[in-house]
Amino acid sequence: MEKIDYRDFDRDIWEKELEDFVPAVVYDMHTHMWSEAHKGTLTGPPTGLRWEIDYQDHLAWAAKLYPGREMHYLVLGTPMPGMDAEGHNDWMAAEMAADPQSEVNMMVTPEMTPDHVAAQVKRHDFFGLKPYRTFAPDPANARIQDFLPESFIEVAHDMGLAITMHLAKKTGPADPENIADLQYYTKQYPRAQWILAHCARAFNAFMMEEAIHILKEMPNIWYDTSAVNDIYSHFLLMKHEDRKRVMFGSDNIVAGCARGKYITYGRAWEYYGGFPDLPHCDPTPTFVIYEQLRQERQVADMLELTSDEIEDHFSGNAIRFIKQVRAGRD
Repeated sequence: MEKIDYRDFDRDIWEKELEDFVPAVVYDMHTHMWSEAHKGTLTGPPTGLRWEIDYQDHLAWAAKLYPGREMHYLVLGTPMPGMDAEGHNDWMAAEMAADPQSEVNMMVTPEMTPDHVAAQVKRHDFFGLKPYRTFAPDPANARIQDFLPESFIEVAHDMGLAITMHLAKKTGPADPENIADLQYYTKQYPRAQWILAHCARAFNAFMMEEAIHILKEMPNIWYDTSAVNDIYSHFLLMKHEDRKRVMFGSDNIVAGCARGKYITYGRAWEYYGGFPDLPHCDPTPTFVIYEQLRQERQVADMLELTSDEIEDHFSGNAIRFIKQVRAGRD
């Protein structure tokens, strides 16, 4: 983990703003791992998502980010078109066997067959599926079926699996086709459980303002909060949803541990690394995950969340969700 860069500045933010907020046990329901051994046909230097990190690296990094906390994970495949998906899935399953309380979602691509997906889930006892929009012909404007074939959702229904879904389209959960698809799939395949990543991908709160009142009425919808730095997105979710359906996630390491913040403007959002020099204040950026935790702490204060609700958000909801999904397979 030569890329770890934890500074006194970060420690000061943790100690003054976050240490009294983050509970003793954390289930991170949105993390990624990667090994260059499974780069497949990818070429060039390992940049971007190709940051090598295994389970022990995650624990070492978490010991810096959240000192003294007990950590468990839902590990998601890292989506890289051209990757050796089968080797990557095998490796993740082997890595996470070290922690029986953690889970792994299988990386799935549209080229796979439903029989292959089902066989791999059985082989490794995967918790669920991880599709991603980069495998669609048009990643920015894809419907769910463009990167998650309906036959895979049927497999999830038959086997009682979770699906971690990063919605596509420019308005994410506000897009009428995304809403219509989720309404159809949750009704047609009631044993599939949907985790809508990144607060349903509402990185900008305008996407959530109307959508939350539709999503909250759907069955089998859950959320992780990973990498969202818009305070009102967190507020809308925690105010209007059943809080037991909202689970902490970080998107560590590559996104969550980038220095800077995901900013919003107009109807857009984008990663921002900060100004290098500001004469009127300290321009040093901290981690995206610390910015996220700051928003979550502020929302907890605004909504007067109880200590039990905060503990549920960081671990209790995930524990119950995992038990529910596992019990549904028996």
